[in-house]
Amino acid sequence: MGETRKSAAILAVASRLFAEKGYPNTPTSEIAREAGVAEGTLYHHFGSKDGIFLSIFNETVDGYIAGVENLIGLGKNGSESLLDLIRHHFDYLHAHEAQFLTILRESPERIGRRKTASAAVRRKKLGRLTGLMTEIMERGSADGSIHLRFSARDTAEMLRGILYGTTRHRMLGIIDVPLPRLKEMLTDFCRQALTSPARGRAERHGGEKH
Repeated sequence: MGETRKSAAILAVASRLFAEKGYPNTPTSEIAREAGVAEGTLYHHFGSKDGIFLSIFNETVDGYIAGVENLIGLGKNGSESLLDLIRHHFDYLHAHEAQFLTILRESPERIGRRKTASAAVRRKKLGRLTGLMTEIMERGSADGSIHLRFSARDTAEMLRGILYGTTRHRMLGIIDVPLPRLKEMLTDFCRQALTSPARGRAERHGGEKH
């Protein structure tokens, strides 16, 4: 097994075990055994169990952000890019459920509260995501496909919070709605919430006449 494959195998096994058993209950010896490598190989690649978690975080978030950057680069209008973003979120979540569950459980302790250079880099990644969402909002406001009642930045922060909260509740079993249904619901919600007030009033008045 090559070094790259060993590293990938360790991360895949660790993601699954962290999701199934929790980070504190998963010893590195078990990760190494199930990955088919020596425990020393695990430490050679990642330094520690925290190093494994941080690699899971970085790979998962970097892949997510790259997907958002790609869809922005397609040159669609703001509204289309926004809906693509929501679809990307749930499709990526479905493909990386174990990694997301691990991140949701552990990131407040292992990233949010740490005052280290590496923690600052990881918080910067999340800030990058807000910046990309802001770019979508600004594009939509400029081309007329999105009506902003608040600033583009604040609206992007709100959307990021909605996606995070919905994801967290779904992954932790607080809400029991299948991911495809959540994708459909959030797509429809954002489409309706960011339409022009004039359209919304016309639809409400039209309904009240019946």
